[in-house]
Amino acid sequence: MPVTHPLLRLTLLLLSLTLGGCQLWQPSQELATPQPGQPKLNWVAHVRALTLLQEWQIKGKIGVRTSDDGGSAYIDWSQSFDSFYILLSGPLGQGSTIVSGNPYGARLENSEGTFLSESPEHLIAQHTGWAIPIHQLLYWIKGIPSPHGKSILQHNALGTLESLQQEGWKLEFDRYTNVMGTLLPQRIKIHKEDLKVTLIIKEWLPLASPEDSSEDPADPI
Repeated sequence: MPVTHPLLRLTLLLLSLTLGGCQLWQPSQELATPQPGQPKLNWVAHVRALTLLQEWQIKGKIGVRTSDDGGSAYIDWSQSFDSFYILLSGPLGQGSTIVSGNPYGARLENSEGTFLSESPEHLIAQHTGWAIPIHQLLYWIKGIPSPHGKSILQHNALGTLESLQQEGWKLEFDRYTNVMGTLLPQRIKIHKEDLKVTLIIKEWLPLASPEDSSEDPADPI
């Protein structure tokens, strides 16, 4: 059936509208689990390093649930500084839905057509009617708070975030992995009012360079 489910649009927009470059995925890699005796990290240095980490790829699964509906899909998300490219596919519909963009605008493509907006915020409002903390998501996905807005943090034994409250959103980080020289989240639960989003990251990868692909990366806009 066509990809018309409103939660599908919300899933895309909620977790992608500040992100990724248009690159091909690298081969699958096994994620290493942190060891129980691993030394506690320096939180300030960790935040600084992850703030500077602005090019990466993830592949995984995302689930969305409200008080009366829900669904899940597979997500491929590529991040290159302030540009993004997201591919969503799976049980919510046949085919795929793509959200891409850069500081000059955003574009959503699915079986219904192509939708453009000068800002991700406007695109979200047009397709969901909800206000989404777009800029915070760029930081949350890496397991650090956004520098915009007050936050309440709770750390685990490794020194990474266990929970975060920011701008009325509650996040739980219950699984991390050793990858790309640091600790990055594998599972994040995001909650506000009756909206619950769960992101399971199967792969964290460095962003593939254009030379790694036989095809030229597409311009998101």
